Order: sequence, then C-alpha cells, then structure tokens
Amino acid sequence: MKKAIGSTPDHGLRCQPMNMAFTDGRLNPMPELRLVIPTGSIVAQATDGNEAGMCHSILICAPFVAVIPVGAQLATVADNDPNGWVIALKPGVLGRFSQVAFDAVPKWSRFWDPFLREAADTLAALHHADLIDAACADAFADVVSVHIALRYGHCAGAAEPDMPLTRQMLTRIQAFVHEHIAETILVEQLAVLVHMSASNFARVFKTATGNPPHLYVTLERVKFARTMLCQQTPPLVEVGARAGFQTQQHFTEVFHRYTGVTPRAFRLAHRNAGG
Repeated sequence: MKKAIGSTPDHGLRCQPMNMAFTDGRLNPMPELRLVIPTGSIVAQATDGNEAGMCHSILICAPFVAVIPVGAQLATVADNDPNGWVIALKPGVLGRFSQVAFDAVPKWSRFWDPFLREAADTLAALHHADLIDAACADAFADVVSVHIALRYGHCAGAAEPDMPLTRQMLTRIQAFVHEHIAETILVEQLAVLVHMSASNFARVFKTATGNPPHLYVTLERVKFARTMLCQQTPPLVEVGARAGFQTQQHFTEVFHRYTGVTPRAFRLAHRNAGG
C-alpha cells in the first residue's frame, strides 16, 4: 500500500488499508465497531476475550466481510499479506434515525454483502491511483455505516407498507442463502425461517422481491461466483462448486444466461480491465 490516510481533528482516522490497521493504534479508541473487508486470498482472524473469560473468534476471507468490536485483535492466518480494508464505524457522524438502528447492529457478524464488496473494490482502485484522502475516506465510512445500520440494525425489522415479509425476514433469508450458498437450498428450508408454508412463502416472496425464491437463489449464486472470479484465482470448477452449481457445465450455462459471458471470459475481462 502507498500511504496511510491522514486524520482530521473532527472525525479522526476512520478508514485504513488492512495492513496499516494491524499496526496503527490510533484507530482503536474511537469507533464502536470495525468493518473488516479482506481482498484477494487473505484470511484474517479477529479475536477478543471479555472479563467473564469468554473468547470470541472469527475467520474472514473474501468474498465475506465481518463486523467486529473495536477491541478485537486482528491477525492473519498463515502469515498472509494483509490486503483489504478496515473501516471504523463511528455512529456519531450518522443521522438520528441511523444512530438508533446502529445500536442494534450485531457484533461478531460475518456475511456476504455485494454492496460492501463493491465499496471495497472502489476504495482499492482509488487508493492505487493515489486519489483517496481523509475526506474521501470519511465519505466512504459514512456511506458504509448507514448501509450497515439500515440493513442489519434495529430498523431492519420494520415492515414495508403492505408487504407480508418484513425487512428482517428478508435479511434472515438472505443470510441463510449466503451462508449455505455452496449447498442445495430448498424453498421449504427458506419457508421455515419465516414460519410459513412453502406455497405461501413462494407467493409472498415473489410479491416482496419480484422474483420467485428459486430464481433469487440462482441469481445469488451468480453474484457470488462473480465476486470470486474478481477477488480470487481458484480454478473455475472450484468457483462453480463453491457457488453451489452441481456441474461445471451447469455453472457455465447459468452464468452465461444471466451475465452474457462465460465464467472464463468474465475472469479474463476483469483481469484485463484491472491491468
């Protein structure tokens, strides 16, 4: 990484490349949460112990991200070079509505969030081009903080007008799909999460999202595969398997159907664009 992002008297340093966040103690006393966004093949481990003797530990690798308490210690697994971003989530810079939601954001959470991965990619591109400064970093931190608060915080349980499924239910379904993306996912499994019959769930889910459950799962598999193709360099057959496709042929057909290109062509285009 080229250089650290400077701090300001009002906000302080709230967004850092991961390798600097491992050694820069100035980040630790300020925020209440930190968002860890590893890139490439980095595997980070966050650990923390409390006064009761209980210890929390979580492993984070792309394409997943994690929310951890400010006091947690970060380290790499197998001495990997720590590439990625650590964003301090400071609720004091948010609006009143988001501050209320932020109080309920769960600590020690790991999830796959395409928006946050896109934000990390944009941050990396700006940093490598030497275009990022404290104001830009703070702006990103604010946007990410609001996103986390609204998506995973207290107000995520608010029901949309005339919607049978609440945001909290939809988030629960999304979390289950992301956690089990490599496995077979049945409509019946999703229906159980929100205490509905499979037929009723399929109907209200399509009303709420515009897509039937099986198409939603398929599109999430494609998104996950796209993220892997951009972030890492495993064999294509491994990408397909980790995204939940049963065969390489099925992976290629479905990926081409919804993106317009094959997985191999998508990877080559992304490499060329990055080079």
